[in-house]
Amino acid sequence: MQKRFTDNKIQKTEVRRQKSIRRILLLSLFTVHCSLFFIGCAEKSQYSYYNIYAMVEPSVIRSGIEQPPSYDKKFEDEKISIKFTIREKRVLFELKNKTDKELKILWDKASFVDTKDIPHGMVGFNNLFTDKMDKRPVQVVHAKGRAKDLIIPLENVELMEEGTWYVSPLFNLTDDLAHENRGKTFSILIPIEIDNEEINYNFKFRIEKVVSHITLAY
Repeated sequence: MQKRFTDNKIQKTEVRRQKSIRRILLLSLFTVHCSLFFIGCAEKSQYSYYNIYAMVEPSVIRSGIEQPPSYDKKFEDEKISIKFTIREKRVLFELKNKTDKELKILWDKASFVDTKDIPHGMVGFNNLFTDKMDKRPVQVVHAKGRAKDLIIPLENVELMEEGTWYVSPLFNLTDDLAHENRGKTFSILIPIEIDNEEINYNFKFRIEKVVSHITLAY
């Protein structure tokens, strides 16, 4: 009886270990893949088209003049600076806390608002490919610190079978209907808290062009 109990315990431990290894491998591949974009490397694409995006909100005022939409998808005020990189299946960002206070990203209140104005929860590195993808924890950015992470709409991540996940692209990029993406907008709402003050940042993006892939997508 004791031996059977021990064998069952060993078997359960091994199953948990295998699941953990599979998730680590998936995240490692995903992390390496995403890291290429943070350092500006090129990626071979499986898609026929790619979108060119511009950040249209929040508007940026310099010397009293409203600036045109930002193709580099950067925003800065007295509290934060942030840059987005939008790929086929995910949005990557790098945020800098410019203040002398601790900054918190309130992911439980954040949302990805699609082209039909429907809000969705978002998945990041810490809870991707887990059973807690709908519970993204608060992310702390220390004073003068930086944070790099990714954003994927929760509904775009699907468990196909045990240990196998599929992430859907943000838009159709496979056939000629991809041209209909042009002009569509979507938003990413990111609430932050600094010194007990909550600030809602709503970043709105528009697809300016849809371009046919030749060899590489940058």
